[in-house]
Amino acid sequence: MSDGFSRRRILAGISGVGALGAVGGAGTHAVLNDSEQLSESTAQAGTLGLEIDCDSCTQNGNGVAFGFDGLEPGASGTETLEITVEGNAARLWLRTDCPPEVDPLGAVLEVTLRYDPACRSGSGDTLFDGSLNDLRLAFADGLRLDDDCIDGDETVCLTLEWALPADGSDGLAGLSSDLHLEFFAQQCRHVSEADVENPFADAEDCSDPEPACPDCEELGKADIVPDSVSPGDRFPIEAEGDYELEALTVTNKPDGDTVCANFRLLLDGSEDGAPRICKVVVRGGPPDHDSSEDDHPGNGPPDNGPPSGNPPGGNGPASNPNEIEIHPPSTRTGEVCTETTEAGSSGNEIWPAISNVTVYICP
Repeated sequence: MSDGFSRRRILAGISGVGALGAVGGAGTHAVLNDSEQLSESTAQAGTLGLEIDCDSCTQNGNGVAFGFDGLEPGASGTETLEITVEGNAARLWLRTDCPPEVDPLGAVLEVTLRYDPACRSGSGDTLFDGSLNDLRLAFADGLRLDDDCIDGDETVCLTLEWALPADGSDGLAGLSSDLHLEFFAQQCRHVSEADVENPFADAEDCSDPEPACPDCEELGKADIVPDSVSPGDRFPIEAEGDYELEALTVTNKPDGDTVCANFRLLLDGSEDGAPRICKVVVRGGPPDHDSSEDDHPGNGPPDNGPPSGNPPGGNGPASNPNEIEIHPPSTRTGEVCTETTEAGSSGNEIWPAISNVTVYICP
């Protein structure tokens, strides 16, 4: 997780009942700002402020942001936000930002968000448990944290636990993601519970963030040569422009042939700016098959076999084209494989090496 500024202090100033209510809701509202830019002010309605302390966050407008980068599979951590209401009692909401169209790390990173009004380490109510992207979706339209008003000078805590699974995360090396939390406070005095409204009710709707891809167009074919591939190997795509497929992870048979790989699409040597992949067609070889190879121990699949759910694939007698949709479209394929098939009259299985991959993209 990236280093941030330690213990950020965010203070809200109130100048009158309803005077800062542009976001919505009834009564007096606190719009959060850096205390260096807006000092606390006093009016008949009283004062209201929020002090937010966190060790690895940066200020982001009316809230804070956490960055996730440089993570290795199996990495984990915990971040705690201490939120202190200053002045009068207040109701407190938070909201998250919508996830980006493509965020492979956010789709895999596991997070748990807890609210602990007593700030007891490791305790509190679980607000969310799932992926980072799903957390962004869950509270994009706002969440009230308190059941009742938080007293002035009272501190409550939010705890964010995160973990990158040890399995299936090797292909995420070099990726980054982040989480933005925006806060909104409303003074309790003069505003009854019956009149309380969600200040984020009109926030951006990101309930269906799946990127549109009305057309899935062929980009070109990459020949995977040699049969044994290593992570980091790049393969040019027969297309207009400098497109390449880069192998992120591979699965090899005992004889060294690569039968599965996780690829990413590069344009001019970078994943940034590359179009999203919507489909790949994986073909295996060899183009001709000698029945004398049927009993060769290197031709069978490893003990774990190919991932379930992949249709048959390949370009020769050993296998047929394996058409795999990438859903949702992404610059990364996830693991794609050729499929085993029976060879000759012996009924033995052959699992061919990847011969070529045809890439289809969202224009």
